[in-house]
Amino acid sequence: MLKSIKLLFISGFFIFGLAGLSPAAETIDNQVLLEEIRALRAKVAEVGAMEKRLAELELIVAGQQAQMAEAAAQSTATVTIVEETKPMTRQAVEEVFDEKRPIAFGGAMRVNYGYEDWDDDQDEKYGDAGFDLFRVNADGEIDDWILSAEYRFYSYMNTIHHGYVGYNINDNWQVQAGVHQVPFGLQPFASHNFWFSGAYYVGLEDDYDMGVKGLYSDGSLDLTLAFYKNDELGNSSSTDRYSIDVISNDDDGFSGAQGAGNEETNQFNGRLAYTFDHGDLGDTELGVSGQWGQLYNKNTRDTGDQWAAGLHMNGNYGKWNVQLEYATYEYDPENPDSYDDNIITMGAFASSWGVPAEADIAIANIAYTLPTGLKWLDSITFYSDNTVIEPSASNQPTIWQNVVGAMFASGPVYTYLDIISAENMIFSNGNMVDETVRNNDERTTRLNLNIGYYW
Repeated sequence: MLKSIKLLFISGFFIFGLAGLSPAAETIDNQVLLEEIRALRAKVAEVGAMEKRLAELELIVAGQQAQMAEAAAQSTATVTIVEETKPMTRQAVEEVFDEKRPIAFGGAMRVNYGYEDWDDDQDEKYGDAGFDLFRVNADGEIDDWILSAEYRFYSYMNTIHHGYVGYNINDNWQVQAGVHQVPFGLQPFASHNFWFSGAYYVGLEDDYDMGVKGLYSDGSLDLTLAFYKNDELGNSSSTDRYSIDVISNDDDGFSGAQGAGNEETNQFNGRLAYTFDHGDLGDTELGVSGQWGQLYNKNTRDTGDQWAAGLHMNGNYGKWNVQLEYATYEYDPENPDSYDDNIITMGAFASSWGVPAEADIAIANIAYTLPTGLKWLDSITFYSDNTVIEPSASNQPTIWQNVVGAMFASGPVYTYLDIISAENMIFSNGNMVDETVRNNDERTTRLNLNIGYYW
């Protein structure tokens, strides 16, 4: 401290001594000193501001570090809470999604060309073409309630395809009430082609009836149980229908139909299937189906019965699909004495025809799907679908059908090109119940082209 005072005293003496040399020198030196003092003060102020800013930054950093530490401490608890409430959160999200999911409306329009080698008129004209159908669909889900309906307009009839209300009871069970597909055999179809298999024409493929159905699914296991009160129309005398059912009367006397007065009622169905996963190779579904129901006869007012059983295999192996099915069935009606119990009358598409009342069915189908990579064509599915129906009655012929063809998929447009060859087959100039009919046991061929736009 004393040393500093001495330095100040000597400095002051030196300054005043210099100031006494002349007034001009005193003025100049004072001005320089003032400027230096001001510069020093500015630097000091700048340093002070920097020190103040550094202090503020230190406080900010310290606060952020504290927040980060607090967040890190809470993160574990947050993860634990999220994990504990995950099922509830997922359920809530699904509920919100379901509430906003609309009922979607769609449909299709199709045109068809056909050439039949047994028809002399078509031979001269090179076949016929015309309007096939226009259809409307409504499908959707609100909460756990499901709606699915389809109505079809053909040039010769209008009819319901299906229509039901469903409910998701839980993750495994769903129930449906209304007109829906009967669970039997290969689902949804026992074929790849537009013409279906021979099982369709005896009522055992893509059939829809009025009833209640429960569907259970748990991983690889699928179980379906159903009860059907009657056919989809509740009117066994009408052939204006999509599904092939027992018909009580004969509208046109076509191919052995005899209209004995029978109708389907009180039918029970069960279908059990299990899918084996083969990894990269694909998967194989094996299943068993059973059906039993009553046949009420309007003429005798007695009730007969009908039953069917089936085994099926559906294999998906890369681009290949293989379908195998064996089914056996029997209709045991209580007909009037004048009718043949070996014939049951079936009908659909504004026609009726006779079907063996008891027979075995074998189906073997194979298909290959080829992606094209083209902008205008997505894929081509090639297939060969084969059916043999062997009636139990000795006076009824063996029935067979082969369909080879391809399905071309291009966006919303699906085109089927089929070559249908058959013997004793309905809609192929054959009679399924009478081998004495002229031209029976002769192979016939039909070329069919169907183009549909689906939305």
